[in-house]
Amino acid sequence: MIFCDYGIVLQRRPLRESDRIVTVFTLEHGKLEVNFKGVRLAKGKLRALSEAVTWGDYRFFLKKGSNFPVCTGGSSLSVFPGIRRDLERLYLAMHYCEVVNRLTPAQSPSPEKYELLLGALHDLEAYGPAFWLRRAFTLRALEYAGFGFRETAAGPEASFWDALHAGTWLEVRALGEDQAQADFIDGLFARFFSESLGVDLRTLAFVK
Repeated sequence: MIFCDYGIVLQRRPLRESDRIVTVFTLEHGKLEVNFKGVRLAKGKLRALSEAVTWGDYRFFLKKGSNFPVCTGGSSLSVFPGIRRDLERLYLAMHYCEVVNRLTPAQSPSPEKYELLLGALHDLEAYGPAFWLRRAFTLRALEYAGFGFRETAAGPEASFWDALHAGTWLEVRALGEDQAQADFIDGLFARFFSESLGVDLRTLAFVK
């Protein structure tokens, strides 16, 4: 079966001598583990489409009885060059991708999370990092995954809390820095990921 879908590359890892296993978060089919054959060779035609933080229009082939599609073609919609030129932006983009990856089961479509990630990457490409972006993104991803803290009884003031959950990215950027509030929110995240999911976010050490 051949099918096409829009997708964002969350991560990649080597397979054998010349292939890659690439985690692609697609709009209609959810998170897929995809084999990109030959892309580690110098002349690999689909190499650009297999790089992390790439948004593309992909074509996949899925053999009958398999859950492991092969990428057979596609086109790049954006490689987010502004993000790639700046380490701080790239670390935050990778953090966005890891959060989505951790919160998304395989082959479970979530258009809300897809649009959240795509919108956050476009915002980061255009304007760069800001104090509350990481926390606002994670709060929204948790809410779409069914683990939200929006109804938390104690903690931040209501209008501020609502802005983190539902404001535009420009509104989030305009929020004043408050380290005490940030520490409270980071504590919620630390307890959730370690106690509920049993994972540590590897990219967290590289973002503010």
